[in-house]
Formats: sequence, C-alpha cells, structure tokens
Amino acid sequence: MSSTDPPGNGNFGFGDLNRLFAGLAGGDPWAQAVQIAQSVATSGGTEPNVDPVVRMAYEDLARVADLHVRQAPGLRLPTDTSIKPVTRAAWAETSLSIYRPFFERFGDALARPAAEQLAVNATDPELANDPLAAMFGQMFQSMSPMLVAISAGSMIGHLGRLAIGQYDLPVPRPTNEVLVVPAGVDAAAQAWHVPLPEMRLWALVHELVAHAILSVPHVRDRLDALFIDFATAFRLDSPALAEQFEGITDLAKISELAESFNDPGRLFALMRTPIHDLLVPQLEALMAVVLGAIDYLMGRVCSNLIPSHLDIRQHFADRADRSDPGDRFMEHLLGLDITLETIERGRRFVAGVVDRIGDDGLVRLWQDELDLPTPAEVDAPGLWVARIGLDPDLPGGTIIEVPDDLSGLDELP
Repeated sequence: MSSTDPPGNGNFGFGDLNRLFAGLAGGDPWAQAVQIAQSVATSGGTEPNVDPVVRMAYEDLARVADLHVRQAPGLRLPTDTSIKPVTRAAWAETSLSIYRPFFERFGDALARPAAEQLAVNATDPELANDPLAAMFGQMFQSMSPMLVAISAGSMIGHLGRLAIGQYDLPVPRPTNEVLVVPAGVDAAAQAWHVPLPEMRLWALVHELVAHAILSVPHVRDRLDALFIDFATAFRLDSPALAEQFEGITDLAKISELAESFNDPGRLFALMRTPIHDLLVPQLEALMAVVLGAIDYLMGRVCSNLIPSHLDIRQHFADRADRSDPGDRFMEHLLGLDITLETIERGRRFVAGVVDRIGDDGLVRLWQDELDLPTPAEVDAPGLWVARIGLDPDLPGGTIIEVPDDLSGLDELP
C-alpha cells in the first residue's frame, strides 16, 4: 500500500499514522518531556517549594550524616559534596537531563532505517522486501524522537513519585550536589511507620554513601560506559514487530495492540541483541558489588545512629521487587535487574571479603579499576582476595604485590 492512500478506504496506511501523531510531534520533544515528567511526578497537582524550616532541618542533619559517612571504611566522599532538598518536580527535571543520553541512544535504534534493520536482524533474505516491515521501520524512524522523549518524561515521572533521593537507582551523577526529596522521605516515613527524623537521617546517609562510591572516577566511568553500551545495543526487529500487526486493519485494534507495548519487557524483548548477553553479566556483577557495599556501609554507619535502621533497610530493599512496568522501564533500558537477590549477592560478596581481610578489603575495593571484581569473583570473594594480592592464609594477612603486566617475567630466576 502506498503512503499516499486516502484514509477511509478500509485500510490503514503509514500516512494516516503520520497524521495521527502530527499534533504531538510539534515543538521540542524534550521540553514536552520535562512537563510530562513533572506532571507525573506530582500526580498532576501543584507542588509548593521546600519549606525553609524543612530545608534547615535537612542542613542540620546533613552535617551529622556527613561526619559519620566520612569515618566509614573505604569511603572517600568528595570534599565539596553538598545536600540539596528539592521538590518532586525539580527532581524529575534534573533526573531527566541525567538519563536523556541513555534514552537518546535507545531512540537511535528506533530511528534506524528499515533496510538497515532488516539487514541486521532478518534471517530470511526475502524479508528485505517485506513492505509491512519496511512500513514499521519508517514509522519508528519518523516518530522515534517524539516517542522516546515522551516515554522518558513519563518513566522519569513515575520514578519521581517515590524518589527519596537521587540514588534510588544507582546511576552516577556528574556533580557533587546530592539531591534529596523531602516529600518522598515524608511519604516513606508515613508508609513504613518510622519516625520522620530517623527517616530523614537515613535518607541522607544513604545518598552520601552511594555518592561516595558512585563518584569514584573509575566506578562512575565504568558504569556510564556499560549503561551507554547497553542502551546503544538495542536494535528494532522490524519483521517481528510487523508480525505483531500483520492482518490488522482496524484502527481500534491497532491502538489496542500498541497499548500493550506499555509493558517495557515486551518492547525490549523485540530489540534485544547478542551484545546484551555479553554486557549483562558485567552489569549485574558490578551493580551487586555497589549495592552490597552500600548496604554494608549503611549498617556500619546507621546501626548505632538510627534505631529504625533495620526496618527502613528492609522496606527500601523490598522496593526492588516492584512490579509496575513503568517503574521498571529504566532498569530495562540500562540493563539493570535490581531484585532482592541482586542485593543479597552483593551482601554475600562484601561479607566474604570482610570476613577474610577486614576493612582493608573495602579500601582496596575502590582503589583501582583493575581491582573491580569480575562476575566470577563476585560469587567467590576468595578469588578476588587472592587476585588483588591480599592472602589471608599467610601470617598477618601478608600483602603480595601483583604486577600490572607480565613484562618482568623474563627477569625471574
């Protein structure tokens, strides 16, 4: 069918899709995304600025949290780190700017021409001339900037509804200004039945501990690279997508099927490639270590500081099992699969390291990019301890210097 076929003849062509979305496509899609994110985060209502009294309360508690975090083993909190209480709307706007590069890489996959998609994904050469597959490739090419921006706004808005700080998802931030969301902290304190001052202090400690780890340059760079690579690796499987719509000519049924793609798992399954299979073990291993270290250090800092620490810790971890597809969109996009098992895997690794070599292991963990554990070492911390040269079986936990390369082997007797 030609894209110039007139509407109303019993068929639905690509030209009709263009007209259908024309009203949404005007203007800057990312400006619209900010408005959507803020509206979703605030449930469409108005939101007052953070009360000055509340802001002062956070400033007082931030000094306490900062002091205790800087004394925790293995943490190097940047000297210019500061806490900034913000509204949900402000959190959404800032977070959208942080996540935008990942969404744009994902959008590039949607925007690739149908011919390229068929060449990459189709196993049957005859599919290269499939007009239906070509139509959907062209459709996503023209609409993807708008679709991706609007989806980004919606998903970030969903995250903003529950956010207590900027590290609810452990994604590095480029500055040392750490955001907390008093409205989110208040809601969590009420829902979890914990005293508000304790919830506020716990949130501050959590954000500072996470920031200390995620602002380590090689940790930040490694995670950013993995996230970018994961978002870039998506490829739109035009034939598979066309197959979903094959034989449907009714606009209502097309809209109904399109609505089903609100489940990110279904959309991302159509776009997954073998590259993702290579990246997932690396992402899961590093994320487990980061989350395990945060959890352990939170315990060290909060056990005697915040009476309700264990209750808050459990509630916060339980949020990892949320089932709302919108809330999990970012995890699908970045290759994250944060579950209770992910956190428990990290806990086991950190506990295994500390049991063998004490706090020295926490110091060494973030010392160098080459010291980051491999996926196999995350599940066998003794292997990591041996590789970095701290052998617990030698007297006094003797440190063995491990060379960076093999250039000196010829000099050995």
